[in-house]
Amino acid sequence: MRNSAFLLLMAGLSLSLWAPVASAADVKQSLDVVSTTNSSAAASQKKIDELAGQSRALLEEYRRLQDGVEYQAAYTRELEGLEQAQRSQIADLQRQIAQAEITRQRIVPLMRSMADALETFVVLDLPFHHEERINGVLLLKRRLNQPDLSVSAKFRLLLEAYQLEQGYGSDIEAWRGPLQWQGQELSVEFLRVGRVALYFQSLDGDSSGYWSSQEEQWLPLDAGFDRELALALRVARNQVAPQLLQLPLRAPGDAS
Repeated sequence: MRNSAFLLLMAGLSLSLWAPVASAADVKQSLDVVSTTNSSAAASQKKIDELAGQSRALLEEYRRLQDGVEYQAAYTRELEGLEQAQRSQIADLQRQIAQAEITRQRIVPLMRSMADALETFVVLDLPFHHEERINGVLLLKRRLNQPDLSVSAKFRLLLEAYQLEQGYGSDIEAWRGPLQWQGQELSVEFLRVGRVALYFQSLDGDSSGYWSSQEEQWLPLDAGFDRELALALRVARNQVAPQLLQLPLRAPGDAS
């Protein structure tokens, strides 16, 4: 009976000692589980952070590429617009070149015709500076036939020649020169009044005359006009102030 009681006592002591030991093991195991869980959670959080960073980088790269695509698309549209404008300009220039060629083909014969008309006009005009003016027209006609001279340069020369001839019709001029008159050569002063009249007076004042376009020769001027003609010569040379001149003008067809 005593032995049985001892065994029970020992069993009780064993159980009382085992209980704390079992609780400590459970706590350690629990702590290990918690530690492992925390480590796993930290690793998972790190992985999440890495993935989040990669996602942000990919998003930024996508946005950058998207911006680049939009810029490239806008630049491409601009280039297409420029190309279209250039094509339009090229077509317009080609039309202008074709029109210029047509104009050149038409204007060159016209300029030659105008030069011929100018030559005829000078030949039939009052005989002042006759040789000089005719030589100028002949030189102009040679220049118009030069292949190395541009059409614009030829037209400018023609225009200058016409302007020169036009200027003779709006001024008066006096100059000295020789004149064959009544079988002898005289030194005279010529007076041109526009293209209306042409006179001469010898340097000694003994002879005066005017050009008759109807008879195509020099005719004597009445001596009563010698003084007026001398005054007109002085006006033309700017030696006296301009004033009213009384010189005879013969109308075309008037034989008196």
